[in-house]
Amino acid sequence: MLEFIRCALEAEGVAHARPPRWEVGDDWYVTARPAMDGLRIAEKSIELLCAPGLHSPTTAYARALNQAVWQERDEGNLVERLEPFKAEFLALARRSLT
Repeated sequence: MLEFIRCALEAEGVAHARPPRWEVGDDWYVTARPAMDGLRIAEKSIELLCAPGLHSPTTAYARALNQAVWQERDEGNLVERLEPFKAEFLALARRSLT
């Protein structure tokens, strides 16, 4: 679970740093690709190792991060778009630890 949280925060950083235009191989991409690969691996680890109820919010948060990193942005605030997914994941993660 900690690895997923670490990877998610790294992916958030990559999303915030995303330039308006990027190309495969540029500096941003060279950072983004491994960060997103790590997030996907950590997401699958949650599915394998954690309580079944944690998988759905983990996947939703990972998908939201994936969209924030790779897809064109609208005028909305990135934090506001990610926060509901992040909050749901963290709430269920907390409950699964007690």
